[in-house]
Amino acid sequence: MKIAGISGLLPSRLVTNQEVIDLIDQHSRKTFQGNLPKTLQTIRKLLDTSGIKTRHWLNKGEKPMQLMKMAFDRALAQANINKTEIDLLLFPNVTRGFTEPANSTFIAKALGLNCRNYDVSDACNGWVTAMDIINSKMKAGEIRHAAIVNMEFGMSDGGPLFPDNFSLSSSSELAYKFASFTIGEATAVTILSNESPDNFKFSYINRPDLGDLSTISLPGWKLFCNDSDVERISPLGGQYLFNSYAALLNEYGWEDAIGVFNQHNVSSNDIHKIFIHTGSPKMWHKLGHSIGVDNKMHHVGHKTGNIITTSIPFGIIDAIQQDILEKEQFCMGWAGSGGMVFAAMSFKF
Repeated sequence: MKIAGISGLLPSRLVTNQEVIDLIDQHSRKTFQGNLPKTLQTIRKLLDTSGIKTRHWLNKGEKPMQLMKMAFDRALAQANINKTEIDLLLFPNVTRGFTEPANSTFIAKALGLNCRNYDVSDACNGWVTAMDIINSKMKAGEIRHAAIVNMEFGMSDGGPLFPDNFSLSSSSELAYKFASFTIGEATAVTILSNESPDNFKFSYINRPDLGDLSTISLPGWKLFCNDSDVERISPLGGQYLFNSYAALLNEYGWEDAIGVFNQHNVSSNDIHKIFIHTGSPKMWHKLGHSIGVDNKMHHVGHKTGNIITTSIPFGIIDAIQQDILEKEQFCMGWAGSGGMVFAAMSFKF
């Protein structure tokens, strides 16, 4: 499998850390019990520690579907194929508008595609999992071309983050609300061809025992998890709100994130670029430094914020735009995800 075309866009509203802090201040004044200015200072320090400086959100009048169509047209032009040649469309996003039917149905309709389409749900690891599914189908000779559409737009009013998670009652809520302040928005489209069937390799470490650390739950969610999961999910449970214990995710995930990368048994000298999840640029830098690959990592999270499933494809897009991604060089993708799932992939671009 090869990446035949890849394109992405950020919405036009650039949001700084100070603007995020101002929004928290605005939405917490009537609800906060305690020293709000001190808590805002803590948030500022945590954002600085994460390495995220800016993120992009939808501006007034911008629509995710329009941005996605623009990215699709550009990726299709790069692939130099007609859209009728696409045999499969996957939609592997965290943010979505539908659980019935598959949200991919509306993407296919917007793009004028009649191919098989379905959603993939694997938290922030969705793009890697979609790539793995497509790779297997191409190796089996079932499809020629496929498209992955990423659309992470969760910052609009009434969504899983805003404004509810920006309204604090106490500093203790930062344990599961802080991650909301790092989120950015983006779209990316990846078009794949069935050439070079052995090009991609995938590895995973699964930790379902940590599944309650990062959730967006639905009404009736207690029927679909274990009693032991309820305590951590309950603070925001059942309200379609993002509930993520960022510090614990980093603490518990450190060894497995390194372990999944090392499954590929590659030397830093052989790696051209490593594209990573955008959750915390400084944390990923530390992970890379611990195994001697930090100088090969391509970071975009400092300027995009955490763009969830769009992280790795947008990193590739950014490197192409900077003209620093060379053809036929050995690259890797590296992600950690709610679930928890840790993933690494290797490929030649």
